[in-house]
Amino acid sequence: MTRRTKWARSVAALGALGAALSALMPTANAGTGRDLPKRYLDAPFSLMSLTVGYPNAGFQLRAKKLKESDFLRIKDNSREHAFAHPALVLMLERSAREVARFEKGSLMMVGDLSSKDGGPLAGHVSHQSGRDADVGFYLKDSAGRPVVREHFEPFDPNGHARWEPGVYFDDYRNWLLLRAWLTDNRAGLAHIFVSTGLRWRLLEYGKKTPEFARYVEDAAVLLKQPAGRAVHDDHFHVRISCPDNLGELCYNESRLGG
Repeated sequence: MTRRTKWARSVAALGALGAALSALMPTANAGTGRDLPKRYLDAPFSLMSLTVGYPNAGFQLRAKKLKESDFLRIKDNSREHAFAHPALVLMLERSAREVARFEKGSLMMVGDLSSKDGGPLAGHVSHQSGRDADVGFYLKDSAGRPVVREHFEPFDPNGHARWEPGVYFDDYRNWLLLRAWLTDNRAGLAHIFVSTGLRWRLLEYGKKTPEFARYVEDAAVLLKQPAGRAVHDDHFHVRISCPDNLGELCYNESRLGG
């Protein structure tokens, strides 16, 4: 077992315990910052981006906006929800650039992050504190050429698009994306939510592909279908951990009953 795998499992166990204990604690008023503990009202925290509360009961202050580039596009209906903690925004930009470096012309399609101030976001249970992002799958046609869609395309475990014949799950480029996330040590990646069927497909492809095989164990820890939520068969949902310096201000896992 690799060091990262042990670390990820420890984080998951501690996060679950922390969520259970802290679910009984009150949270700050969404979007205001007025009720933060006193030490977070002064510098340096008063100058920083802050992710406050839980993924499903929180808000953010001084968030960073994700920007489009030659390798990253934001869905039209997500442009007002493209704000997050800088660690997440920069990770998305780095990973999009990394995939395009290996496969020229690749374009990452990004959906919702959080609103500018965080808080409840229509269509989501989480995405409240600037640590969640929806990222569309890389697609290809029957000849292996890249396909880009403005919407997120749902896929069956066999890699075929459910509603659009001739469009396929691009195993290779989606693994390039996974590898970029798994080897990014700056953001503190905590979860990659995806459907059980596509999780199985990705792990099997990784095992038989030499350039990805060494990352399969780590991928198996982070890839998961969230319990009781949408199956995530049309996009990845990534979540980063709380920054180490935020202490009691930020909770890694969702609030129980939230």
